[in-house]
Amino acid sequence: MRFLILFLALTLGGIDAAPPVQSRIVGGFKCEKNSQPWQVAVYYHKEHICGGVLLDPNWVLTAAHCYVDEYEVWLGKNQLFQEEPSAQNRLVSKSFPHPGFNMSLLTLEKLPPGTDFSNDLMLLRLSKPADITDVVKPIDLPTKEPKLDSTCLVSGWGRITPKKLQKPDDLQCMFTKLLPNENCAKNYILKVTDVMLCTIEMREVKGTCVGDSGGPLICDGVLQGTVSNGPDPCAIPGVPAIYTNLIKFNSWIKDTMMKNA
Repeated sequence: MRFLILFLALTLGGIDAAPPVQSRIVGGFKCEKNSQPWQVAVYYHKEHICGGVLLDPNWVLTAAHCYVDEYEVWLGKNQLFQEEPSAQNRLVSKSFPHPGFNMSLLTLEKLPPGTDFSNDLMLLRLSKPADITDVVKPIDLPTKEPKLDSTCLVSGWGRITPKKLQKPDDLQCMFTKLLPNENCAKNYILKVTDVMLCTIEMREVKGTCVGDSGGPLICDGVLQGTVSNGPDPCAIPGVPAIYTNLIKFNSWIKDTMMKNA
């Protein structure tokens, strides 16, 4: 099966899908070492493709558009290209894309304006449980909606420059704030729905990018979202970054993990 990672590119004529793709953090900073113990690096054939979140020793949450035919993950990493004794490698025994995500979108060369990219979630069941340590820890799902104007932290190993295929060695972090979806809908070519969260950087060139997809959005200390999509080039001031709103999917996530334990 071919590598189906969607790169959402904002163009005048539409949005190009150019495999392979990931999202990245532009304009961020080096995360404090081991400060994001739930952060996961998702790989395909030894290549880093997406981020993810450890929810349970057996389960990783990522984006549905990161779907490929086989995966492995690294847990407890701070540096993408360095060996770290505390890091753990696991294979994935099965993936569970959200049934409401339109997988056919991943085969399109262009996404037309107004395309609905809702339900961009996927669960990965690990072949062997993660060992919970000081540097590998799961994070809880949210119990209530995030507040608008919350200060949020995004992390990942996606590209760090908008137009170059350069990924960082060190895990990158970035602070941002949640805005009403209505604000983002006015400035985005895809449909913005109530199962999404959004941020806009009006002046600074910073945001998620290729390689960050599926990574965590932590708002006021609580996991609230995962990176879904945004413009290309990344981090365009005034153009939204879109996240999946996890509170809308608690039941599906818990039911899927329970039924496939």
